[in-house]
Amino acid sequence: MSHLAPICATFKEPKGFGPSQKKKKKSKKMKRDYVEDGDEEDDDDEEEEEPDRGVIPEVVTNRMMNRMAVSVGIPLGIGLLFFPFFYYLKVGLKIDVPTWVPFIVSFFFFGSALLGVSYGIVSSSWDPLREGSFWGWTEAQKNWPVFWQSLRGGSRKN
Repeated sequence: MSHLAPICATFKEPKGFGPSQKKKKKSKKMKRDYVEDGDEEDDDDEEEEEPDRGVIPEVVTNRMMNRMAVSVGIPLGIGLLFFPFFYYLKVGLKIDVPTWVPFIVSFFFFGSALLGVSYGIVSSSWDPLREGSFWGWTEAQKNWPVFWQSLRGGSRKN
């Protein structure tokens, strides 16, 4: 039964999207009880976290997921439909289709689906109170620099 303890522990604190659980801050007295005499740290270095910092609102997450479903699903679906189409051309109609044609077509559509993940995220409005445009081009122009900055490891500190 001891091998089930780590699995059950994961159900106690779920990670992912949604509001984060507030952590209780230990008092200085409790902290001193746990720290040995020579290893005390300054309390000034410890910054108190904002409870909602870094959490994407559910409205924005749903908006991103809807856009990703469309921008990934359409090219992926078309790319998958080409396999039976090429099979039908080759076997059913006896048309000699070069092998490289299905590879190029699938590469194009699957690559478009991969780019659709990024575009689905960037083209949604990151403001929970504003829906954004249908194609999301104005939102994408605003969000691309922020997206690239986060991929490079930079952060905005105010």
